[in-house]
Amino acid sequence: MPKLHSIPLKQIYFMKKLITILILAYLSFTINSSAATQEKNLQNKNILKIGVLLPLSGQYQNIGESFLKSIQLALYDISDENIKIFPKDSKGNALSTYQAAKQFEEEGIKIVIGPIFYENLERIEEIENVTFISLTNKTKKIPKNTIAFGINIDSQIDALKKYFDKIKISKTLLLSPKSEFIYQSESISNKNILKFYRTYSYDTNPKKITGEIEKITKYRERKKDLERRIKILEKSDLYKHKQELKKLEQMHTLGKVNFDSVVVIDFGERLKSVLTSFMFSDVSSKKVNFFTINQWFDKSFFNESAMQNLHFPSVDINNLEKFKKKYLRTFNEEAIQVSILAYDALGLIYYCWSNNNFQFKNNQLYNKKGFKGLHGEFFIENNISRQKLKIYKVSEKKFIKVF
Repeated sequence: MPKLHSIPLKQIYFMKKLITILILAYLSFTINSSAATQEKNLQNKNILKIGVLLPLSGQYQNIGESFLKSIQLALYDISDENIKIFPKDSKGNALSTYQAAKQFEEEGIKIVIGPIFYENLERIEEIENVTFISLTNKTKKIPKNTIAFGINIDSQIDALKKYFDKIKISKTLLLSPKSEFIYQSESISNKNILKFYRTYSYDTNPKKITGEIEKITKYRERKKDLERRIKILEKSDLYKHKQELKKLEQMHTLGKVNFDSVVVIDFGERLKSVLTSFMFSDVSSKKVNFFTINQWFDKSFFNESAMQNLHFPSVDINNLEKFKKKYLRTFNEEAIQVSILAYDALGLIYYCWSNNNFQFKNNQLYNKKGFKGLHGEFFIENNISRQKLKIYKVSEKKFIKVF
């Protein structure tokens, strides 16, 4: 058995003291290094300057102010003193928009939220060193220095296509007014994402809409078929014919329509008129699926029987409601729903900046992994925001998510 040797107490004390000194020296070095790194990062952290180009006077002032407040709300939620916003008034016209944009360029601002309206982009491409995140939902001929951040037709049609495939819709009518939405109607048809059974355009005069819908649904023919069948049954004494007669006397037409769904590119009172005309033509949402686009959550739909079971693609309603409540608490007024996009636009810029060592570069906006905002998931491709939208329907004074 090997012989054990005892270690003197003085030597043990010396070793403990040496170990303590080494540990303290290591901790001091680590803390100082960390502090130095943090200080260096703070020194390298640039101020993020964001231009804001909105109609802050004139006809669309209330819209511009709501968008600006949404940006301020995002600024408050992020709570980073290194972000600065610089609002300018577009006055809702192309010339004032260009003049303000030119000032941003002269001031060295590289990224701007706005303008809102597509018509204001007329001369934006002349501003070479600034990127604009416009809130427009139009995507035709977008300037190369502009991102169309609105809820666009492509994203809505993508959502509808997935839902159509799920519920196995096969014969869809596409309806749009003759004088408006021609571009969107042609865009939907040309992309060939959704295959339409028939495409129609209708007169915007409310007195003419019903007559045009009657032709589309072959209402008069189906009504005559019912009348003919009733006359035949009235001459019969058979019990089964009498039972059938009782049933037919409660009906307005006989026979099914030759389509299973309708997409209406319209909004407001005209949309209500179109859907009411379908109802009067004895084509109800119990028999046919009705859809619309370019729609937010309009509670006036709840009071219209023709609007029941109307489907539409839109943003995440739960997040939208949270946003609206926070906006109301902060500003003591209702938010314009679409202003949630302005909130997300600032969040997008901040995310790109803070995840690139506090430097902003345009190519960060095109991250293939995409982003997640309050309005939902999205990615940017070819200067257009592609949103992953959900499908809702109007039902019993609620907006129900169905997909």
